[in-house]
Amino acid sequence: MKAKYLITLLLLLVMGTGAAAQSAIPDTLLFVFKLHGQTRKYQMNFTQRKDSVVLDWRILRNLRWQKGSYTLTPAAMESGEVLSFLMPEDGRKVVLSDRETAYLISRKAYRQLKANRRLAYNCTEYEWLDNNEHVSGHALLHVRDVQEGAEMWIWDNPALPLVWRMKENPLEVNWEVQVLK
Repeated sequence: MKAKYLITLLLLLVMGTGAAAQSAIPDTLLFVFKLHGQTRKYQMNFTQRKDSVVLDWRILRNLRWQKGSYTLTPAAMESGEVLSFLMPEDGRKVVLSDRETAYLISRKAYRQLKANRRLAYNCTEYEWLDNNEHVSGHALLHVRDVQEGAEMWIWDNPALPLVWRMKENPLEVNWEVQVLK
């Protein structure tokens, strides 16, 4: 009888812990890109592998799933300073340089933003505007490029500071993240 209670308690703990982790970092995100009047929807999954972060992406095109990945090195995760705008190519697994991140900022840039209400990324200075929006229990840190007016909303999560939304980007690559259910 005690064994049944112990197993039930363990199952409840595992289920409760999984739910908490799930709400902290969503499994799969939908990145909706808008460029020159076209919309592309990529399913993206960020996973920690050793000290690197691997971003597996996929998109349904012509009734077939295209997929690939980006690997962000430990050095890039810690102190990267360039946001990669490399176009996804079917079947391609890309390891970004130690200076590049994809769809998120480095921990160093995140700390800089939190401490100084400013950050430098892609040779661009951003100023903090507000943190009025929230997603999955975290605020979105709204920043604006002081020179050209591009705006980013960065997920206030030190483990994964995703660029949740980008608007008015001079490269005209704008996106917004949606949580898949």
